[in-house]
Amino acid sequence: MARSVVLSHRGVADELGHIGDWLATSGFSVERIYREDSPSLPDADVLIVLGSPTSVAAGHCRPPAQSEVDAVRDWVASDRPYIGVCFGAQVLARALGGSVTRMDHTFRSYVEFDVSDGAPSELAGPWAVWHEDAITAPEDADVLARLPHADAVFRRGRAWGLQPHIEFDATIVRNLATIVDIPEEQWLSLHDALRDDDGGLATRARALLDRIAAEIL
Repeated sequence: MARSVVLSHRGVADELGHIGDWLATSGFSVERIYREDSPSLPDADVLIVLGSPTSVAAGHCRPPAQSEVDAVRDWVASDRPYIGVCFGAQVLARALGGSVTRMDHTFRSYVEFDVSDGAPSELAGPWAVWHEDAITAPEDADVLARLPHADAVFRRGRAWGLQPHIEFDATIVRNLATIVDIPEEQWLSLHDALRDDDGGLATRARALLDRIAAEIL
């Protein structure tokens, strides 16, 4: 059985959602490790790094986040498969020589992307996006999708960075908003869009993860 390791926080931004469904039906075992435990990265067939309320943006990256950047740099340098989602994509960008900058607002939306020629069609979306730090991908990365304010999906070698929360469903959005205490008017439209497109989103997430796996595994 293929082995996946998922790095996240414990109790915030830790729900696997559509990623968990895909792992279960694709024959992966799942080992969860948590930033609060300051873990080292165990060996695995794929490392998946989820979101975080912390930051690797210039001027905002504290030592624990920098240690994660360093660990991911070592992981991908050894040509091991990596999927980074939201903060995990930002960590990958920094690890590979790209940059992350703090925006003056949090961007929350269910939005379609500007997709590069030859990129998987599933990347057009729409996808759930919730972030306040913007990625500029490394110069030698293949940028597959963009938002007006940031690179949204990029890859280099066997590593993919995805700014969209491909794991999100409506329940995850509600849970996250409750945990981080966001006023309803700031998240309800995203929640409702995900609820109304639940089947389509699940299908796109599975298809995209299948495409990624075919390239990196």
